[in-house]
Amino acid sequence: MKTIEDLRNLVKLNLCESCFQKYKALVEPSIREWLFEPISDWKKVESHVTQMVMKTNGVFKGKMIFISLDKGSNEKYSDEVDVNGFQEIKKWSFKRKIDYLHKKGILQDASYRFLDKAREVRNRIHDEFAQFSEQDLTLFYIASVVTYQIWSATMLEWGEDISVFLKSNAEKVAEQCLLKINGSESIRPG
Repeated sequence: MKTIEDLRNLVKLNLCESCFQKYKALVEPSIREWLFEPISDWKKVESHVTQMVMKTNGVFKGKMIFISLDKGSNEKYSDEVDVNGFQEIKKWSFKRKIDYLHKKGILQDASYRFLDKAREVRNRIHDEFAQFSEQDLTLFYIASVVTYQIWSATMLEWGEDISVFLKSNAEKVAEQCLLKINGSESIRPG
């Protein structure tokens, strides 16, 4: 994932000064607006965490994974989902969900601490006039990658070897990010 600064430097190398100034005035603001939609990566994190809690808690009875349910779901899908359990877990806070997954061994220590740190950053959205930095947005992106790997290991039936590999890889990424966060280094994927 390139940063805005990296992209700007590439553009500067390839365009004349006049075109570069137009890029900065016309194109970069649109790119910045598009990239700085922090909610999309965070929504993926929350969705994956919620689905893992539901599966671990026995809410999904079959192979189907539900993201939302309507009023008639109890009759329609009673063989596939515990509707009451689904509605209850939807109300849990993100912190409670990651605590649950950590307690159940789904989240290992570094992944748990990393997602908790990302949660703290994300909670700034409730502050008046809060804005997220590029580093915050990169944190959300990496959190979505980490949770996707753990989600895949937990939700998909790919076999023990692949599940162990995915969780181990997610743990390594989380550890690296925690070191960078604690050392105040720039967080970058890869």
